[in-house]
Amino acid sequence: MANRQAGSCNRQPNKGTPMKFALVLLILGWRLRWLAWRDAGFRKQLENRDVVMQWRTFKGKPARSFHFTPGKVVSKGGLHGQPTVTLNFKDANYAFRTLQVAGKNQMAFMEGMQVGDIKIEGDPGQLMWFMTLMKFIMPGGKKK
Repeated sequence: MANRQAGSCNRQPNKGTPMKFALVLLILGWRLRWLAWRDAGFRKQLENRDVVMQWRTFKGKPARSFHFTPGKVVSKGGLHGQPTVTLNFKDANYAFRTLQVAGKNQMAFMEGMQVGDIKIEGDPGQLMWFMTLMKFIMPGGKKK
């Protein structure tokens, strides 16, 4: 019997994982839209913004874009024609696992970028800005 560590990245791909990744992106869109409507601190972060952030796999499916404007976030499925910044994951399985551990290990994204499993296209400064929103996105986060 092979010796496997819990949470190992060497698991076989799961056929249901593209759906799980798509679902996580959909829920993220709902959360961002809710925060723009209900959280004054989050709305303040949207001031003077016109940013389209796209999350996708290298193959392009699944994909979802988030358009941040003052007081509003619009989420759409599929590829966007002109995103400001795109976060590309090698595949849906890897993306789903990375998002699962990112709340506990913020270095997960950096590690993925270092080995080429995550690639950024466009303005990386907008990705850094998005990372500042994480305190709002996680339920029970900061509510200033």
